[in-house]
Amino acid sequence: MSSLSRAVALVASAVLTVVLGAVVHAAPAGATIPRGDTVDSDPDASWGWERVFVDGFDGAAGTGPDQWHAMPSSNWPAQNGQGLLEVGQLAQIRTNQGWVLPFGTQVRVTARLMMPNTGSNYAAFWVQHPNGTDPRELDVIESYGPLKTTGAQLGSHICYDEMVGIDSTACEVSGFPAELWSVGQHFPPGAKPWDTFWQYHATFTVGGDSVQFSANDDFGNQAYAMNLNPDLRRVPAGTVPFHLRLSNKDVQVEHAVPGGDRMSMLVDWVAMDVKYP
Repeated sequence: MSSLSRAVALVASAVLTVVLGAVVHAAPAGATIPRGDTVDSDPDASWGWERVFVDGFDGAAGTGPDQWHAMPSSNWPAQNGQGLLEVGQLAQIRTNQGWVLPFGTQVRVTARLMMPNTGSNYAAFWVQHPNGTDPRELDVIESYGPLKTTGAQLGSHICYDEMVGIDSTACEVSGFPAELWSVGQHFPPGAKPWDTFWQYHATFTVGGDSVQFSANDDFGNQAYAMNLNPDLRRVPAGTVPFHLRLSNKDVQVEHAVPGGDRMSMLVDWVAMDVKYP
């Protein structure tokens, strides 16, 4: 059972206990409040959010995740029977389901995972949101590993060089630059993205102009929180479906660095929550 499944079970049990207790011991609302006084009760931060997708990768060892499909010419990752998905070398998958959500819907995508520690591949959890014929993506987290100066990064692509030109600045020249931010330096020593599991989040509003990225450990300690610069082109607009992606690609041969002993990205769970306007 994944840590997500265990957490849900514990929360469900706790909620049931509280609810039963409330039924037995309920008292008239405001019974102990002096007349004329009021109680300010801001809703919990989770109020209004609805979970629309979750995968805890609890399938049998060696099986693929049934809520995803492999991308063309890519390898298929496998569940390990212990609640983890091993996204190995050249594995790329995308959710079967895509989402077109109403304008103004808030979206939060999250994955709990650990990155590879090798220097010949790079792994990522990302949101694919094409716009017309343009490939567009939000990299919730992407890692080149501890052997590369890039380390881990997040950000946005709104074009790929091979689509608009042949040189390395084709996207920038065409007015479609990537916005990428290095984040490896924000993690404590010994707890880098390739050392342990972290929860990675991206939150945006459909039709909005910015995305907030953050990462926290299982105790809620935050490694970073940052926003993309405002740009409508970088945020899903509710006109075409967006999907969630997990990938593990090889770097070009000339950029490969030997070392490390785990090429797989280990994914504990992936979830998406929405708050409708």
